[in-house]
Amino acid sequence: MRTQGCLAFVVGICLTMWTCVAVLDAQQARISAIFQRDADKVASDTNVRLQTYFDMLLSIKGAFAVNDQVDREQFARFVRELNLTTRYPGFQAIQFVRYVPAADLARFTEAVRSDTRLSPVGYPTFTVHPKVARAEHFIIEYTEPLKGNENAFGLDLAALPPHLAAVQTGRDSGEIVATERIILVQDHTGQPGFVARAPVYRQNMPLSTVAERRAALVGLVAIVFRVKNLMHEVIDPSLMSQMAFRIHDAGNVSDGANAPYAASNVMFDTSAAGAPPLPGFQTEARLNVAQRQWVIRFQALSGSRYSRDVRPVLVIAAGGLVISTLIAALMIASRRSRLLAQQLRVTLDEQRAFQDSASVGIALFSHGVIMRCNRGMEEMMGYAPGELAGKATQVLSRPAAAGAADPFAVDPQTQRWQGELKLLRKDGTTIWCLINGKALDASDLPKGGVWVIQNISDRKHTEAALVDAKDGLEHSLAELEQQKANVESAHRDLSTVLVTLKQAQTNLITSEKMASLGSLVAGIAHELNTPIGNSLLTATALADMVADFERKYAGGGIKRSALEAHMADTRLACDIMASSLRRAGDLITSFKQVAVDQTSDQRRRFDLCDLVRDTLATYAAQLRRANCETRMDGPAALLLDSYPGSVGQVLSNLINNALLHAFEGRPSALITITAREIENDQLLLIFSDDGVGMPPKILHQVFDPFFTTKMGQGGSGLGMNIVYNIVTGMLGGSIELESSPEHGTSVTIRIPRKAPNRESEAADVNMLLM
Repeated sequence: MRTQGCLAFVVGICLTMWTCVAVLDAQQARISAIFQRDADKVASDTNVRLQTYFDMLLSIKGAFAVNDQVDREQFARFVRELNLTTRYPGFQAIQFVRYVPAADLARFTEAVRSDTRLSPVGYPTFTVHPKVARAEHFIIEYTEPLKGNENAFGLDLAALPPHLAAVQTGRDSGEIVATERIILVQDHTGQPGFVARAPVYRQNMPLSTVAERRAALVGLVAIVFRVKNLMHEVIDPSLMSQMAFRIHDAGNVSDGANAPYAASNVMFDTSAAGAPPLPGFQTEARLNVAQRQWVIRFQALSGSRYSRDVRPVLVIAAGGLVISTLIAALMIASRRSRLLAQQLRVTLDEQRAFQDSASVGIALFSHGVIMRCNRGMEEMMGYAPGELAGKATQVLSRPAAAGAADPFAVDPQTQRWQGELKLLRKDGTTIWCLINGKALDASDLPKGGVWVIQNISDRKHTEAALVDAKDGLEHSLAELEQQKANVESAHRDLSTVLVTLKQAQTNLITSEKMASLGSLVAGIAHELNTPIGNSLLTATALADMVADFERKYAGGGIKRSALEAHMADTRLACDIMASSLRRAGDLITSFKQVAVDQTSDQRRRFDLCDLVRDTLATYAAQLRRANCETRMDGPAALLLDSYPGSVGQVLSNLINNALLHAFEGRPSALITITAREIENDQLLLIFSDDGVGMPPKILHQVFDPFFTTKMGQGGSGLGMNIVYNIVTGMLGGSIELESSPEHGTSVTIRIPRKAPNRESEAADVNMLLM
């Protein structure tokens, strides 16, 4: 016992130490998350606030785009309507910089001095400063508010290199451009600042090239910032004491923005003051600010927000020590109690299991209340576990008439009761039960007793049903025999019909196959007749010419001209026979390939365009008789890894179907076959004709087996059904049919370039086509 207690103490101490470490890690993770979230928020808020100011700058530019001659009063009224000093107090001033050529400088100065739109006396002391000799001047003409920004009024940006570079970049690009770190002329504190400017061009001027934008420049609208004011507006004051911020300008984005931190490019820095930094809590963020990039460095400072709290660790350590000690003491002291409790629990469990495993209900009734009962009783009466305990015994019986005896009252003489009763279940149904009861105390019968209740409803129902079953059994047996005879007769009839239908289907499919092959052979025979007849006629003529030449040669009167004429005729005859026999050989090759593919249906790689041409060649005679022109539209080659016999069978059925149905009563016809590759490594095959078309009713039934409009006139009703089964089954594709009366028919087939492996389906199709 002591060993287990000591072991529990050691385990408790280890768990306490692990918990302390886990709490420290959790605090570290939470602090890191808070620090990163604060940094992200400051970076996001800064970016959003700058974009808001830049959007406002674009709105002012929009006013100049509507009227590029905005005067001082209109500019001031426009800025006042924006209410920027109240809504966005982070900026220093809103300005308009006028582009003034050197030749117009004196006239511009006089015009500003005499401008009385805002000031009744004008601006008699206005001067352009500092003086600089340049061909172009960029002078701050409007500034709002003027109070506090008097030094900027009349400032010539051409004399200040940082400003001039930004102005020229904005003028040439047409975009908002920010300056590098500058000290504002109107700021006597020496705080870093920057200016963002957007160019304003004359109306209806071309702006496609840099030269055109320079020629159209009117000036620039600008917004002036003091970075300290801007960041104090963006950053939550509570964070200023918890986090150090340092912003430096990394340079133009177009130049890579890779300038390192230096005193000359610091925009904002709070790291010099405040609490010492916390190691491990440092991050950076980059912001694109009007063609330039700022690098914001965040450093956590010692304080309550990012520091660890050791108090929970100490509390956990102390609590763990106390709890480990108590647990060890309790384990040593309560070992014997647990052993005794375990033995008692086992005994109670065995007793409860014994009661619950009984197929009968066992209950303790006392003073008309169900005190306890086993699970068998609850299941018998339809109650959930524990639901029946505490209920009155009256819930088990129907309401008794006034003065009726209690059905669960024991006999005072024998202290027992036995009999059969109808008890009421929870769902309102009744069951017959065999009840045995015995009083707990013979001297106090109302105290109740133990009752054993057995459900005998099945026995009661069985007894009642035996009589009815006996009467109806013989009648049911007779009906069963009659139904059995009827079923057997119907089964025989259906079997006969099924065999007949299968034989008829096989015969029709065989007829369709033989008709297709017969038509194929007839067409090939007709096509072969012409080249072979030409060859035979030419050979006969050549034999006659040879015999005539031999006679002349035997007579010794052969001239050179006769010999040359004979050689020319012989060469012509040979060319005719070679051309005719080559044509016959090509037809036989096409026929052999189509016949082999349709009879073997072996999977192989083949060219779809060649297969289409071979199939059309085998139907040349039938197409010619129908005066039907065929057109093939497709690339030079479309390779497939599929079943050429199945594809050929589909084409043959479509051609036969078109010749049989599409061109009736028409002097000429056209069949167009289009093949091309589409997405997902699939091919699109479109078979269309300009025939009579089909109405919607026939179009919806065209793929049904045994459906044909030419029954008894050459149509079997299986051609298009076979096409549908081959395309959707063997070839793994899809087929669509479009047609309308007098507008022809178009069959669109989509199949993968590589057919799925379906050996069993190939065997089924072979059987279907045999």
